[in-house]
Amino acid sequence: MSIEALPFVNWIFWATLGTGSALVVGLTELLGGTTRGYRLFMAFLLVAVAGILLLSELNLVSGSFGDATADTRRLLVWLVAALATAYLLASLARLPRSGLAIAAGLAGVSALTVLAAAGDTLSASLFTAQLILAALALGAVSDAMLLGHWYLVTPRLSPAPLLRMMWLLLIVLLLQVLTFAIAILAISSGPLAGPIGWLTWLRVLVGIGLPIVITVLAMLASRAASLQASTGLLYIGLAFVAAGSIAGASITYLTGVPV
Repeated sequence: MSIEALPFVNWIFWATLGTGSALVVGLTELLGGTTRGYRLFMAFLLVAVAGILLLSELNLVSGSFGDATADTRRLLVWLVAALATAYLLASLARLPRSGLAIAAGLAGVSALTVLAAAGDTLSASLFTAQLILAALALGAVSDAMLLGHWYLVTPRLSPAPLLRMMWLLLIVLLLQVLTFAIAILAISSGPLAGPIGWLTWLRVLVGIGLPIVITVLAMLASRAASLQASTGLLYIGLAFVAAGSIAGASITYLTGVPV
């Protein structure tokens, strides 16, 4: 991976985190079950992540990766930031707002798709799928981990929103196993061997395999009313999912195989 790819790995992390969080928060608003304090906190967090993403976008160097679709991608990042800000303002004013969060998430999905379509990998469609799944995984695990803190101070809060997030996380992680297998079997098994083989195994075992186990344990703990244990497990899950996402983006730019 050339040095020019590193800013794009950073961009992908913030884009996937912001996109997934916005989608999960918006859907959670629609389905209900959380407190106003949690929703406001998430609104501020979305604006912060969108701001970091925008700064990352503005500091990308032209003449390297992603140039073919750079203008469209930048417009979409501006749209993400604008919609995240609108969601925060609507939250403060107690106006209808779930659609704004979902729209911000969909704008993020579009930005990720546009980056994948730039042609810097061996399969734009598979890279798109991997980016969207990474976004949903990061969004589900981070939002669930943060929601877990509200259960510690509001014991009567329904566990349904937390369980929905963890079910989403588990399904997405299983889909990541499938797309990883497709990439290795249909495109190239090269990433499994050679100097970066260890990074690929780290991506699949630590970034996908362990989070699956942790998510199942967190779900069992929440059903047993041990929400403090669930929150602690989700902390660990977030660290592993984030590491796996960064490793996956790095391997993709190193080898062209979107894992």
